[in-house]
Amino acid sequence: MSNQAKRLITAGVGIPLLLLVFFAYDGAAVPALLLILVVLLLWECSSLLQINSVIWRVVYVGIGGGAFLLAANMSQDKFLLVFGEAFSFCSFNLLIVWFISWATLSREMANFRASRINSGTNSETKVDPHAITVRLVSSSSTAKTLLRAGSLVVLVVICLALYGLFEYLGIGMLLYVLFGAWITDTGAYFVGRKFGRRPLAKHISPNKTVEGFVGGYLAGLAFLLLFGFTWLKPEFGWSNFIVVLMAFLIPIMAVFGDLIESVFKRVVDAKDSGSILPGHGGLLDRIDSLVIAAPLMLSLSNLFNKMYQ
Repeated sequence: MSNQAKRLITAGVGIPLLLLVFFAYDGAAVPALLLILVVLLLWECSSLLQINSVIWRVVYVGIGGGAFLLAANMSQDKFLLVFGEAFSFCSFNLLIVWFISWATLSREMANFRASRINSGTNSETKVDPHAITVRLVSSSSTAKTLLRAGSLVVLVVICLALYGLFEYLGIGMLLYVLFGAWITDTGAYFVGRKFGRRPLAKHISPNKTVEGFVGGYLAGLAFLLLFGFTWLKPEFGWSNFIVVLMAFLIPIMAVFGDLIESVFKRVVDAKDSGSILPGHGGLLDRIDSLVIAAPLMLSLSNLFNKMYQ
């Protein structure tokens, strides 16, 4: 069976099951589902990050799961609301600073810089300026620790943002963001496979194309506009401008998140984050488009709600 067929079957079975769980008991199962997601994501990530000891992997997952539960239990005091608003201003910068800090502490990055200097003199070393040369296997203990801590924080933050969308804005907003990001990703995959010619970011992800990006963006935009004007606007009373702004932002943020995960996979030398979802890879491969989109949409939605109250 082809990978594309596996992808379609997994989506055809998984999406109805996900919707069933979401709407069971008026959404009461959503917090538990998100806790399970945190645990599985951290377990998957711990394997990628070469945490080989089962005990340390359990500790790693336990810290993240405990942090999620603590923050979720504080939600009655509007902790997530404040958290989301603050995170909107620093989410992207946090990710960039985290990765640059880790790359700076990597031994291989130091060797890369040295080889660039040598190549400008009499050295015969040839370096591809577009290659991602940072690798986990050649990193120092400090660099590995920083990458593991940063990964834990980012994954917990994504799931907290999804919880905040559900807790403060309702299950409809959660589905709006989830399916907006996923349809963008799916559209990019199928359009890219059919029409992709020009690479979008060859040094990060060779299979991503400009044509795929355009196709995915238009697919996500069409869904978000339709959902926005038929449900989002009547539900919250937002203006046409805000509905259109949200629809334009989510696909862009989804693509950025996907590229960030592609960098991460190059760093850990992995093609997919896992194999739990046939045709799709791992769970991290399916939530990567939410890395920036989920926290940003939580923040913007809370801001717009205040404006229209």
